[in-house]
Amino acid sequence: MNDFDALIHVKLANQSWAVEAVVELLLAAMAGGLVGLERELRGRQAGFRTNLLVCVGSALVMIVSAHVARMAWQHQPNVNVNIDPARIAYGVMGGIGFLGAGTIIQHRGSVRGLTTAAGMWCVAALGLASGLGMYSVTLTATAIVLAALWILDIFENMLPTTHFRTVRIRCRWQPGAIVQVVDWVKAFGFKVLDVHFERTKDLQDVDVDVGVAFRNKRMLYELEQRAQSETDFQLMALRQP
Repeated sequence: MNDFDALIHVKLANQSWAVEAVVELLLAAMAGGLVGLERELRGRQAGFRTNLLVCVGSALVMIVSAHVARMAWQHQPNVNVNIDPARIAYGVMGGIGFLGAGTIIQHRGSVRGLTTAAGMWCVAALGLASGLGMYSVTLTATAIVLAALWILDIFENMLPTTHFRTVRIRCRWQPGAIVQVVDWVKAFGFKVLDVHFERTKDLQDVDVDVGVAFRNKRMLYELEQRAQSETDFQLMALRQP
């Protein structure tokens, strides 16, 4: 691995440091995008764009910190100047983390605002780079962040994302009623993850909560339409887990 890194450095040795920084940013975008793609296909909240943004932002902070250490700081001969580049990334990114947490909303198991928080985190890193005069790196990172938030949004909607819902079905209580409800839900193509049930106060009916996973949202519409004409099963609720 060291030989591979050394080979890359040798190839970029004749270029400016900004060229190597741009390569590092593109590599971070690829790494974060691949991890995010795997999370996206599994239906996780922190998906493709969120992981890509976090990875690019982390790479940019490291590039800025390394550039600070290489800069020649002017000072008097009798003055000793000690520079700790890590403090820049630590202070700024630690503070922006609290601001990003305020944009994340959790409601009934659904988390929103993760991409916004990651975007704010990247913007803080862009500010560090711009303030140090790292113009080409800032422009490249900005283009990557904008592509993740705007252009990749179109690509993200095309992915076969897994969705999760909890379906509540009411039926008449009888031996084997739970199995009948599960089989009825499976008939629409849903993957059943878990099942909970509770009998009504009069003990005549039972409410069955079925946790399902699916790829096509049209399956939900078919379930709702079929439930309107069913006499044995009543659709009582449909919510996110």
